[in-house]
Amino acid sequence: MSRLAAVVLCAASLTAAQASPASAAGRVDKKISFSFLREMETSTWNQKRGSTSFTLTRCRSQQTFYAELRRSVFGPDIKLEGHTLKCVKGKRAFFTAPDPGTYYFYLNKLHDGEPVEGNATIGYPN
Repeated sequence: MSRLAAVVLCAASLTAAQASPASAAGRVDKKISFSFLREMETSTWNQKRGSTSFTLTRCRSQQTFYAELRRSVFGPDIKLEGHTLKCVKGKRAFFTAPDPGTYYFYLNKLHDGEPVEGNATIGYPN
């Protein structure tokens, strides 16, 4: 009986472990590097509508900067929401992409001569 309980418990934990990758199957994590004194644009990506995250994974200084999600369209790009972030590993901001399309982040900061350098992961629905 105890052996049967162990088998059931093991099977349940394997099923739970496999549920996580399946639930994350509709998301992409794009890794980027950034380095700027005043402003920069990230590369673009295509995504479905939904929640987009910007997570800092490495920072060389603890500078504060502004990250704004933009949608690339014919004519002037559409400025969506933005958040102020301090460049500290693990900081995260969430943005809403209202429609499927091509997106990018516009990053900027005060012109103080101090660079912002680091890496981040952009998470979005595909």
